This record gives sequence, structure tokens and C-alpha cells, in this order.
Amino acid sequence: MKQIVILFSSIVCLSGALRLTAQTYNTQEVAKLKAFLIQNSAEKGKKNYEQLGVASLDVVDWKNVSGLKWNANGHVETIDWKGKKLGGNLDVSGFTDLLVMHCEKNLLQSLNVTGNTKMTYLDCFDNEFKSIDISTNIHLTHFCCRYNQLTKLDVTHNPKLTFLCSSGNRFEQIDLSNNTELVEFYAANGKLKSIDLSHNRKLKDVALRTNQLTSLDVSNLTKLERLTCYQNRLTTLNVSGCKSLRLIRAYENNLTSLDVSGCTALKTLAFYSNNVPELDVSGCPNIEFVSLMNNGMHTLKLPPNPSNELEIMCERNRFTFSTLPQLSYLRSYAPQAKVTLSAPSDKIDLRSEYKMNGTASVFVWTDKGTPVIPDAHREGLFSFAESYVGKTLTCTVTNLAYPQLTMTYEVSLTEPVANIVVESEVSFRTQREQLCLTVTRPVTVHIYTIIGALLRKQNLNEGETCFTLPQGMYIVSLSNGTVRKIVIP
Repeated sequence: MKQIVILFSSIVCLSGALRLTAQTYNTQEVAKLKAFLIQNSAEKGKKNYEQLGVASLDVVDWKNVSGLKWNANGHVETIDWKGKKLGGNLDVSGFTDLLVMHCEKNLLQSLNVTGNTKMTYLDCFDNEFKSIDISTNIHLTHFCCRYNQLTKLDVTHNPKLTFLCSSGNRFEQIDLSNNTELVEFYAANGKLKSIDLSHNRKLKDVALRTNQLTSLDVSNLTKLERLTCYQNRLTTLNVSGCKSLRLIRAYENNLTSLDVSGCTALKTLAFYSNNVPELDVSGCPNIEFVSLMNNGMHTLKLPPNPSNELEIMCERNRFTFSTLPQLSYLRSYAPQAKVTLSAPSDKIDLRSEYKMNGTASVFVWTDKGTPVIPDAHREGLFSFAESYVGKTLTCTVTNLAYPQLTMTYEVSLTEPVANIVVESEVSFRTQREQLCLTVTRPVTVHIYTIIGALLRKQNLNEGETCFTLPQGMYIVSLSNGTVRKIVIP
């Protein structure tokens, strides 16, 4: 009896083993797979089945076909055909148990996934689709179709999407009103003309670079962390209420203003090549990088205590020595635009540029390339004779506090406004072969010939000091910044 029981058990086990080895595959799915595998691949002279390592379609070991995973019921559960040089039209419609599909980086002309209601993940980017229907894939959470040739994309039937990448296609609009679970949305390098993200409050990453957008409103997307929208045609960008936003790349647009006062987490702002004259990031205490080149900008307001990591790139704007941020924050700041102004010949006021962090600026005046010397000069306030009225002089200004920058001013001189042109703590008096200076506090005087040779250097105390000099013209420079051209009779 014992032997009979053992024999019966062995038969049962063998029967189970035979059932396990005799795996069956859904005939409809097998037929559609064969129809695809017989098509030409992306590689000339080869079929798709050859690219997957299948020797012949007459006898196929479906269990071992590269990239296919079957479940116990004989249905395809996963397809992973990424970058296999496949071509043609792939129809996997009605694959009812298909969950995950990778067919990206091939040369597929079309893809049919209708009826695959269990599918949650689909990557089909870098192919040649002109259309795709995912309306029945209602459980999709991840969908990437970038760099195909889609002229429209309907995702209104995919409410569970958390990841959507549709970059590099040709549609001009997309409706995301039903995609309230979206966390990541990428639609770069396309033809988008408008986008409404007001229903997508869970978004953290948005990439819309290189489209045709003229306005973008991401206000009150409180979870948004990264926004990339450069190389569009934006005239307005609303980021108010984006308290989690850490990165904005909005360069090469047509913006004339940007309010980031509510972006308290902002660390990176790439904003060059717009038309923004003033920017206030004082409400962004964590800011670490700002690129503002080529904006026509003249004012940048920083936080009261900027991060030690802060780096600013602000060349090709309208900053001057007095309006530039502190040098330690500047990665690049030169050149800046030439300043053009008009001023009375006897009162050219550049005092704001005279001293930076205790370092005095050097002013050099020329008239069509020929050096000229002001009649009077003190701490950035200049005076020229009436004979210069109607001329445009050039003044180049340098300051060792910002060693890479040379500022250029083009100054058109108008009629004088007063007889006393530059106030000074020093009075000058000349008589025959003598120069007398009266000072109200100690200063150092340098007396030069008209060609710049130093004749005398002397410390002066309060009161009058006289120097004997031959007849001629001299330049007198005082340590308080006063410079005068003097004629000794």
C-alpha cells in the first residue's frame, strides 16, 4: 500500500511539472507580435525579429524572446525593447495585462496601445510617430513621448499621470485640466503657444524651454521647485506665491519685469537677455546664483545679508561703479554700456563714481581722442571753459575696486549755469611768477607742467602758502581731489 501511495504522488508531481513546462501564450498577442517581428527593422537588410535575437519565426521560444515578460496566464506583462533598432508599425492593442512598455529610441512609425487598461508606464520617445492614442490607458502614471512628430496630444483621459514628457513634438496646445496628479511636466523644444497649469497644483518640475509662449502663469504652484522656460517669447512671467521655487531659467525672452518677492526658497535665477532695467531679489535670502547679462539693467537689490555663496553675472548692462553689487559677489561684470548725458560745461557731476570702498576713481577726459584737462575738478565734479560748449567729450573712468571695468561717458556740454563752478576748500591766487594757495585744512599739493612732469610736492598746513614758478601753464592737484589748471603771469 505504501508503494502505491508513493507512486501516485510521483505521478501527481510529474503531471504538475509537465503543466509548468508546457506554458501557453495568448494566441492573439502572439499573432500581433509575429506581425511586428516580420517587418523591416531600422537597420537595412534586417527584420525586427533578427534585432531581438530570434532565429526564425517558424519556431519561436516566446519565453526567451528578448524584452518580453509573460505572466502565468500567458499574457505579456512587460515589453522592454529600448534602443533595439526596430522599425515599422507596432500594434499591442488588447494586451490586457500589459503593465510596462519600453520601446523608445527606435524607428517606429506608429504604436497602438488602445485597450491596455492596466498599463501604468509607457516610454515611446525618440521614434517617428505622427499620432498616438492613450485615451483607454486610464491607469497611466508615467508617459514619455518626446521627440516624435505629434501634432496633437490628448491626455484628458489619463487622470493618474504624475510624469508627462512630450518635448520635441509639434502641437501648439495641450489640455492638462484633468491631470491634477502631475508632479513633473516637460514640454521643451516644441511649438506651444499657450499653456494653462492652474489645475496642476502638485507640480514640482516644469520645463517649457524653446517654445512660442508669450505669457506664463505658475502663480500659487506652492510645490513648484524648478521652472525652465527660456528661449520663448515671454512678455509676462508670474511666479508669485511660488514659495518652494528654487530654480528659474527664463533667459532669452522679452520680459520687462520680474517679481520674485514671494520666492523665498529661490537659489538660482538665470535671467539674461531680457529687457529688465531693475530687479529686486531682496526677498530671496537663499539666492546663490544670478545671471543677468544683456538686460539693460541698472539696479539690482540684494538681500540684507546675502549668502557667502552668492555669484552674480551682470556684464553688458547699464551698471556703473556706484550701482554694481559688492565685488566679492561678482563672477563677471565687464563690460557695461556707455553712458550718454548732457551737462552744463561748468558743472559735470560724476561724484557718485568718485570713490568706491575707499578707492578713488581715475577720470581721463578726451576730445575726439585728444586729451583735455578740466579747468577745475574736485571729487568727481568737473568744470570746462565756455569754449567747450557744444562739444561732446569722452570721459573714461577706472577704479581699482573693480579692476576689470572701464566706464565710458559721452558728455555733451551745454551753457554754464554759474560763475563759481567747483566748490573747494582751497582758494587760488596768482601774481607775477607766483602761485599762492590758501587751505582750510591740511592737504598735499602736486604741481605739474602742462605735459604732466611733476615739479613740486608739498604738504600744506592751514593758511596761505606761496610758490615761485616761471611764467606758464600748470596743473595743480590736491589730495582732497581738487584739480585746477593755473596760468602764472
